Amino acid sequence: MPGTITSISYLQKHQLDPNPTAHIETSSLEYLHAAFLLYEYKTTYSKKEYRTLLDTYGWDKGSSEEKRAIKIAENFQQFLTCPQHLAAIPVTILLRLCSLQYKPIISQLQDYPIGGLTCKLVLELIEERKALLKTQKQEQQRQISIWRRTPKGDRYCQFPPQWEEDHQTGVLTQELIDGYGLLPQQILRAAIADYHAKIKSQEKEQPQEETAESEVVVVESGIPQEEISPTESEKAIEVNSRLKQKEQTSTSNVTEQQSVGEEVLMLAEKLKSATSYYQIRSAIYRHLAVKDEAWKQLSPEYQLRIEKLLPQEVLALQTARKTGLIIDYYELETGWFQVFIAGEDKPVSISKSNVISWVQEQERLNCVTT
Repeated sequence: MPGTITSISYLQKHQLDPNPTAHIETSSLEYLHAAFLLYEYKTTYSKKEYRTLLDTYGWDKGSSEEKRAIKIAENFQQFLTCPQHLAAIPVTILLRLCSLQYKPIISQLQDYPIGGLTCKLVLELIEERKALLKTQKQEQQRQISIWRRTPKGDRYCQFPPQWEEDHQTGVLTQELIDGYGLLPQQILRAAIADYHAKIKSQEKEQPQEETAESEVVVVESGIPQEEISPTESEKAIEVNSRLKQKEQTSTSNVTEQQSVGEEVLMLAEKLKSATSYYQIRSAIYRHLAVKDEAWKQLSPEYQLRIEKLLPQEVLALQTARKTGLIIDYYELETGWFQVFIAGEDKPVSISKSNVISWVQEQERLNCVTT
């Protein structure tokens, strides 16, 4: 039945705050209180005592609701002293962040001040994470280049982040670092050299008939094969092989140049249409290899507009790179930065909150050295 002028609204009937968001925030905060309380009970009491306590409060141990609350409490332990920091995030999204796919976002939330988190912001972080994972999956499915260049033109190789459920690569590498004093670069170099030698050895062990088939040469001159001396035959094979290799290389280079050019233009367009730093960072994550080329495609007006969207930490690192204080930098999804400086074999890891002070310290040290 349609409402009339004399009917009482839901708001008036229940004497509510007219802002629906306020009720969601209250609901999320109360749920977080319940989750942290349950987790404390579970980790403090014995199993029997915990079950008795839940029965007293009317909870069913092992129920989906209890598991859900414990899961949130376990994954958001760093917010134990300030659950109000997460009040703006609905419980459904908090649960989503507990998944293996989006768990790294949780540590990013600590970089924002209390009251600075919004549901929209967290959803943007989720989309950014989703885009990064999609890019990583695509890179695994296609041949990618690990080569990068510093602003000065020096070439170096950079491997994509290693994502594993069991963290085997990281665990074993850390054991070698801690137990034997090795550098990650040494471990990587030795491991790849061994694997490369193994692959090459397997190739040499291929049956002789396969090798013979691969060296079949079509002699267009019409001279019977038996009339060609072994030396001439070898020369023909070599020439034919070089021609094929040159043709393949040429085709590959053209295709690669076209692909890179399209990617540069694509990233440039995304940067032009970006209205927030999250959109900028997400776009760069997807096309990291061509970020410098795409930046050059932008007009000074667009570059200025984008720079105004960048946080102070990124601007400080960009300035440091332009002045030669650092070689390059890379922002991790966790909010930390990997900074490459001259004379160091590995990048320096710096948290977002320490970037400004670190750059200032480097400027002071550089001034003293000079």
